[in-house]
Amino acid sequence: MAVLSLLGSKAILAVCNFLLLACGFFLITGGMLLLLDNEKILLSRLLTSGPLSTMPQPFLFYIGIGIASVGLILTSTGILGCWASCMHSYYMLTAYFLIIMVVLVGECAVYATAWAWPNCLGLDVDPEALTKALQRNYGNAGQEQFTAAIDLAQTLFNCCGVESANEYDTSLWRLQPLSPSLAIPLTCCKLENYNASKAYLNPQPINKTLCQALEPNRHEGYRHLEGCNDHLQQWYRRHFLLFLGTGLAAVLVEFLVLLSTILMCTRIYKHNLEVKENVRNSTQSKTVSTPAQTFQRRTPTTAYTNETYAMSNSFRQNYKLVDRI
Repeated sequence: MAVLSLLGSKAILAVCNFLLLACGFFLITGGMLLLLDNEKILLSRLLTSGPLSTMPQPFLFYIGIGIASVGLILTSTGILGCWASCMHSYYMLTAYFLIIMVVLVGECAVYATAWAWPNCLGLDVDPEALTKALQRNYGNAGQEQFTAAIDLAQTLFNCCGVESANEYDTSLWRLQPLSPSLAIPLTCCKLENYNASKAYLNPQPINKTLCQALEPNRHEGYRHLEGCNDHLQQWYRRHFLLFLGTGLAAVLVEFLVLLSTILMCTRIYKHNLEVKENVRNSTQSKTVSTPAQTFQRRTPTTAYTNETYAMSNSFRQNYKLVDRI
């Protein structure tokens, strides 16, 4: 029964290790795909505000590296768990348990902070702050990444500006003689190549002249009038929920691994106690059976009776008996 329970705990730990390996491979794949999605990473530049906006790369770039790193750690830990499940070693199981515990605590801290206080991580679309950033940074030297992110959002969501196209009227891009012939960026116009993957880098308006016209009755139908704020909010919420859902699934798998590891340790402990008890009982039974066997060896196998002595020649000779007729 103890052997069956030990094998059962090993099977449970093996299944949990398989789930952990699958989760690790999934996170590695997801992180690599995120790093290869340049447009999504570029668009995340508009999500960060405050100190995080000065990072060299957009926020999703670091998220992708973090997801891939966590997946690599989980995969390596799953391999260690497969090895530990085949050995009755507390040291291996303890190391396995501690690694999972550290990863689990770190993930829970990050997910709890992201869920309760996303503003602390800069994960928010602040229309006012983004409008000021657009008016200050769009089209300026050294802000090429931010400019490309705005152009990508305007091309992808068919919008113009954060709240409206009027924000460009008071922007440095418009006030300075950087593009005197343009009233709004070309990505605010309705494009012929809007289905192209890199349309935001080479926008081709349907009618550039009418799109740049200042009179509403002329540019109507040739430029986008809606702001990008609502579309950015929806895009942010969709990816934020996907991030939290993936993290919750990983946390559940790691929690199952912890429970299976604890179960495995308790089964190994009980199995070792039962083995020691069986060895002790067998030793005691051998010690008790040894004197009985010795006594049986000393006991003669056949008993001598009076008839035996009476019928033997030695008895007759010793007592000088003569048969009488």
